[in-house]
Amino acid sequence: MNKKNTITLIGLVFFAFALFVVPEIVFAQVSGFDSKVNSLSNLIVGKILPAVAVFGLIYAAILAAAGDESSKRRMVLVIIASIVGILAKFIVPMFQGAV
Repeated sequence: MNKKNTITLIGLVFFAFALFVVPEIVFAQVSGFDSKVNSLSNLIVGKILPAVAVFGLIYAAILAAAGDESSKRRMVLVIIASIVGILAKFIVPMFQGAV
């Protein structure tokens, strides 16, 4: 074995040992972890997705105004993505409640 493989093997063994010694890492039961994940998902679904949807619609409209041939296809894709993004506000809590 060369030096690089040996170092990689030692790192993997150390990582596996650390997971057995500290099971909170494996089960993600760090204090406040659940609330941090909830706040992050609420931020993404509540603020970032709608903003990206609006920017996507504006971009598609500018392309259509400029006469781009593929703008209709892009506009349909942006509208579908916007609908999915807006519905994510209702879908994500449904999955969070199931888990």
